[in-house]
Amino acid sequence: MSTSLPLDELIERLRARAADPDRRTSVQPSEFTATVRTMDLGSMLSSLRSLAGSLKDVVDANQQGRVDEHGRQGAIELERQFTTRAPSVLPRPADASTIAAAEQRFGHALPPAVRRVYTEVANGGFGPAEGLVPIDAAVMQYEELRSPGMMPRGRAWPDGLLPLVSRDPGWDCVDAATGRVVEWDPEELSERSTEAVFQRSFRESFASVEEWLSDWLSSKTQAEQMADMEAHIMAPESQVRDARAAREAIGRMSVAERRAMGLPDVGWEKVVWGGIGWEEPDAARE
Repeated sequence: MSTSLPLDELIERLRARAADPDRRTSVQPSEFTATVRTMDLGSMLSSLRSLAGSLKDVVDANQQGRVDEHGRQGAIELERQFTTRAPSVLPRPADASTIAAAEQRFGHALPPAVRRVYTEVANGGFGPAEGLVPIDAAVMQYEELRSPGMMPRGRAWPDGLLPLVSRDPGWDCVDAATGRVVEWDPEELSERSTEAVFQRSFRESFASVEEWLSDWLSSKTQAEQMADMEAHIMAPESQVRDARAAREAIGRMSVAERRAMGLPDVGWEKVVWGGIGWEEPDAARE
């Protein structure tokens, strides 16, 4: 069960983590992803048409036995955008007038913890996933989700449920009335979804904003998790353990199955493991 820090301590620790560009969000988007998210529909369609045209030029050039240099350079640039982390800029804290305007549009007072996070840490740009969105963007998203036709079969987005962190798809939201953090997962929703399926798409994940962000403070970024996984995989003890498990799996095979793999009936262990430096395996199992 998650525990929450006292709000004053939570704010101080959020400031410290938000100040670190490498750790201020759990996931750091690529330049390509960040650019796409700033596009309107028209710009996105124009970009897709341009990519389609470039791809056609590359295919035509290949069929003619030549290299389309423009297309090659475009592919190199696209790869760079996919593999380069977007710059991380922490916004300034929201001022009182920004919060007041957001609450007026939202139609509800923000929970105290949400107000303090936005006014004392930053106006978004830090936190779980790719970080909290700016408060005005959160209200704009709320208005969009509340607009007619956004929910299946004429259902309505819950009143006072403010989306704060995009999960693409879905959102982590805060209930203005209770301060609960609710995860919305729309993956199973369709125009034929029943009321029960619609209700299941909303799930309380934390009892409070304080508990939610305290849990995030103790978490690792995606990059840190990947580094830990790589270190675990590359550790000698892990490699030996995995090798033993693989050897045992091959040992349970029949002679015919090992022959199908190109292994000899006798001495297959040395063919697979010889020279690696691990302990000598037992005699081949028939």
